[in-house]
Amino acid sequence: MKRFIIALQFLTIIRVVRHLRIEPEELGRSMGFFPVVGLLLGLILILINTILLRFLPNSVVDGILIGTLIILTGALHMDGLADTIDGMTGGRTKEEVLRIMRDSRTGAIGVVGVTMTLLLKYMSLIHIPPEMKNHVLIVMPVIGRCSMVQASFFTDYARSDSGIGLPFTHHVKRREVILATITGFLISTVLLGIDGLIIITGIIVSTLGLMALYRRKIGGNTGDTYGATNEINEVLVLILALSLLSNG
Repeated sequence: MKRFIIALQFLTIIRVVRHLRIEPEELGRSMGFFPVVGLLLGLILILINTILLRFLPNSVVDGILIGTLIILTGALHMDGLADTIDGMTGGRTKEEVLRIMRDSRTGAIGVVGVTMTLLLKYMSLIHIPPEMKNHVLIVMPVIGRCSMVQASFFTDYARSDSGIGLPFTHHVKRREVILATITGFLISTVLLGIDGLIIITGIIVSTLGLMALYRRKIGGNTGDTYGATNEINEVLVLILALSLLSNG
């Protein structure tokens, strides 16, 4: 239960325990519950979707849902996406990339990347078949957070000094990866059947590609690249779901 609370309070603005003592090892071990936090976020989105559709058009509600997810996560992953795009496009050497990523200022290309991510999420979500939308609203945050666990386990930490991603990279174990992956596969296939299996398999391939990019550019992962991995894979979940469910 403590590890779930750690994961919940790290990934969201939800506070269950005000003064929670957290050891670095516990942060890494909490990653097994990242998809469960995604499940909780999805259930909140479903509740909001169900209520607001009584009063507002579908297109407006979908925009609110995307905004709600950003608020609930404290824009943590979006910030990581912006920093990652800035660094990967602006730096030539590993040192330059990491320095740019640590800069609190967001460059033009980072703003464009975040804008395009939000636009793709919105345009994909509004075209998801209404009868399947609640299922997708759960699968999207579950798989996105599952991919962060896989990226953390299979890559090294890129920085020589400490950072937000260090405890996760150093302390996540095989058990957490297995737990997170099984949870992701189970939720996806129960809700979307064979389409869910195809989607999560596609996201694993995407995560492997992102890991290869991070290794080539900076030698591994950082806290920012974990956030970027989540955001990129959430977009891909929606695009894959739109393609499979609309054609089905």
